[in-house]
Amino acid sequence: MSGTTAIGQSAGATRTRRPFGVRLYLTIGFAAVALITAGFSYILITGSSENAASERAADITVGRTVRLADRIGAHPVSASATEVESITDPGYSAWVFGERGRLLTPRVSRGVALGSVPGRRVAINVALRGSRAVNSLPDSVTLASAPVFRNGRLTGALLARAERPQEIAQAVEALRGDRLTAAAVAIAVAIVIGFLIATAITSRVKRLADGAALMTEGRLDEPLVAAGGRDEITELGTALETMRVALRETFGALSSERDRLSAIFDALDDAVMVVGADGEVRFSNPAAEPLIGPDARVIDALVPWLRRASERGSAEHDGLRVGDRVYAIGARDLPAENAVLAVVRDRTESLRRELAEREFVSNAAHELRNPIAGISGAIEVLRAGAKDDPDAREHFLARLSDDAERVSRLTDSLLTLARMEAGGKGMAEVLEVRLVIEEAAQAVAPPDGLEVKLELEADLTVEGDQVLLRQVLIGLLTNAFKNTPAPGVVTLRARRHANNEVLIEVSDTGSGIAEEEVERVFERFYRGSGSLEQEGFGLGLSIAKRMVDMMGGEIGVESKLGVGSTFWVRLAMAKHAATPVA
Repeated sequence: MSGTTAIGQSAGATRTRRPFGVRLYLTIGFAAVALITAGFSYILITGSSENAASERAADITVGRTVRLADRIGAHPVSASATEVESITDPGYSAWVFGERGRLLTPRVSRGVALGSVPGRRVAINVALRGSRAVNSLPDSVTLASAPVFRNGRLTGALLARAERPQEIAQAVEALRGDRLTAAAVAIAVAIVIGFLIATAITSRVKRLADGAALMTEGRLDEPLVAAGGRDEITELGTALETMRVALRETFGALSSERDRLSAIFDALDDAVMVVGADGEVRFSNPAAEPLIGPDARVIDALVPWLRRASERGSAEHDGLRVGDRVYAIGARDLPAENAVLAVVRDRTESLRRELAEREFVSNAAHELRNPIAGISGAIEVLRAGAKDDPDAREHFLARLSDDAERVSRLTDSLLTLARMEAGGKGMAEVLEVRLVIEEAAQAVAPPDGLEVKLELEADLTVEGDQVLLRQVLIGLLTNAFKNTPAPGVVTLRARRHANNEVLIEVSDTGSGIAEEEVERVFERFYRGSGSLEQEGFGLGLSIAKRMVDMMGGEIGVESKLGVGSTFWVRLAMAKHAATPVA
């Protein structure tokens, strides 16, 4: 049985293997999470660090400013510029104002002009009212103001602009570098941990994938490797293992059913095919081989009926002629498969049998009609008065006897042929050919003027039925005697033949058979145009052929008109010599 598949089409599929796959994706995911977390942490920590550094710088600036204001208040107003100039802190600029806001020191202090300081007026006014002010300016600059008291009386204000102290800036930069290092280390650790976790996960998933691949290849007897753990992957592995067991049982049942169907389809005498829309045969059994061309497409004679079935849903035809064969076709559309199911039966032999049976019945009726008509005619003549005439009575009674005997012989022949047709195979036993031939030769006395010769090899044994073989030889001898005029010779031969067979021949020097009639001599009721079986019913050779068939052998004839005929029988040689059978 041929076809395209099942199940298991995927057995030869190749799986694309990626170098990393999910492992890489999970690692990148972990690294991205770590990077985002580190980024947010860096931003948050940097912001808080900057705020802390700004607050610390503001506190230092306010402290310096208050101390400077106290020193200025402890000295005369004329010494204010001297006190400001005495400041050594880098990045620290200061200006002193009188109680009415008049500038008492130079407008430029340590390279910074007073006019470039934003928010100075507000800060000065706050200080002149006896309060302190502090404000953060861009670029990590702190602006502070403080009142100046002399002898307990508010006499002016001090305005200071201070850049972030160097030690604080260095501490912030160091902290920023440490944070970057920590972020890089965190990301690296996250990548390593992510890779290990991803490997642990993907290795379990890969084991399940390998098991699933074995299932797709049809290897359902190999259990899946346990995934371990009590998580969802374990549940997936358990589900796959349950599915594998169920699939194995299902495929086992399907395989058994497929084998049964395959055996049924292979044993069918009818051709079964599934034909696609393009004429390609997708499935067929051995009986369909004569209907499929070398290109694996259905023969052209079936295409119209398949197309009709595809269009109408079904199509049938009982007398489709293809060459010298006659087929019956039944086709059904398979919409789900875009194909047509066709069942084709070879009706040639059945039609021939039907024709032969009709001819048999017709010939039998014809053969019976003649003697019955003779019997009826003789009875009518006797009733008409011939019974009173002794000579006429004896004549017609003799005719009645002959016709009754003819009917009896015809009936016996028909019954014998019927038993042969229904008998199957004969008994299989080991026969010594010489004994069977001698018995057959002794059973039939040759007519005057005919000589019987035996040409037999020694130690010939065959497998067959002794009664059937003797009856066949008696029939062939009788037929040879009838068709060989005196003087003549009838020869019985037996010899070894090729393929471990024994060949038995009955040859005569009779009238022979015309070439166009040789192939018909074994047909029932065929008697030929000449003298072949001219006194019989044409059943003897048919019965002989059936007997040989029952023994598993072959029978045939070679003849030349005017020279003679040779009927031969081939039987299988016995495998072991046996004791001669009398």
